[in-house]
Amino acid sequence: MPITAEAQAVQYKANQSVKPSALDGLSEKLLEQHWKLYEGYVTNSNLLNNAIHDALKSGAEINKPNLAEMQRRFGFEYNGMVLHEYYFGGMKKGVTEPSRNSPFVNALTPNFGSFENWKKQFMEIGKMRGVGWTLTYFDPLVQRLVNVWISDHETGHIAGFVPIIIMDCWEHAYILDYGAAGRGQYVDTYFRNINWDVVTERMEAALQGKIVNRA
Repeated sequence: MPITAEAQAVQYKANQSVKPSALDGLSEKLLEQHWKLYEGYVTNSNLLNNAIHDALKSGAEINKPNLAEMQRRFGFEYNGMVLHEYYFGGMKKGVTEPSRNSPFVNALTPNFGSFENWKKQFMEIGKMRGVGWTLTYFDPLVQRLVNVWISDHETGHIAGFVPIIIMDCWEHAYILDYGAAGRGQYVDTYFRNINWDVVTERMEAALQGKIVNRA
């Protein structure tokens, strides 16, 4: 049965509040190109949203090949948009390590024992071969932090876990500045740009069961 005429497809806009600039070790040219790529994910999320909505409105069967592939593609494009907003929104040139009394550092103890152990695992995951993302998630059920690798944009997410720290590990995040073999240098650079104030805000929200802002 077709959906009603009153229903509307969601439309997303590029989040200008997280647009990166003046970061340590990442050129403005790289950041501008990376931002344009993010805008492409926003555009494609809207295109797929509209197409799927129109199909539902017409009563078409989503399991047909042409529509099924659009539905599958949506997760790639949408997560590409969302992860970039977390990534850009969590970076700022400044303090290279958090306060040792921060809620984030305190939450590291049960799983990692120390900030240094967490950082070592996070960085080593980030240097693995393959395209994707390195995330530190908060598991609200057991109140613990865990490091996870995400392939592409949509494969490997854990349902119900809350993103706290997000590092883009696709080549486009570093190749212009560091070359194809420069991921290790990029990972070091990323740690010089983590906005620990934003990490604290995300951690506090997660501990309180609130929505974690991507900005």
